This record gives sequence, C-alpha cells and structure tokens, in this order.
Amino acid sequence: MKKNPFPAIVPCHRVVQSNGEIGGYAYGKKVKLHMLSKEGIKIQNGKIIDFNKKKFSF
Repeated sequence: MKKNPFPAIVPCHRVVQSNGEIGGYAYGKKVKLHMLSKEGIKIQNGKIIDFNKKKFSF
C-alpha cells in the first residue's frame, strides 16, 4: 500500500490493522486520521471505535 501510485483513486487509507488500530500511511498518520474522520469513522487512542461493526473481511 505504501507504494500506491493512485491514493486518490485506490483508497488505501482505509486499510487498518486487524485489531482496529489505524496503522501507518505513506502520507502520515495525521493525514490518515483526517481522511477517515471525514468519512465518518470515529477514532479514539489510535483505534477505530466499534471496529467489529465497521470492518470488512475477505
């Protein structure tokens, strides 16, 4: 994901760790937090609130 050449098209900022922590992002965690927040994702202490209700598993 770090080498994603099209971050505006391929929303890799939505990829998070399996425990709900936001993890890293090529443009920094602050940017990732902002993008997720604009999408309505609530985060507390670096973890997504109600993660099990929001996650998508393949």
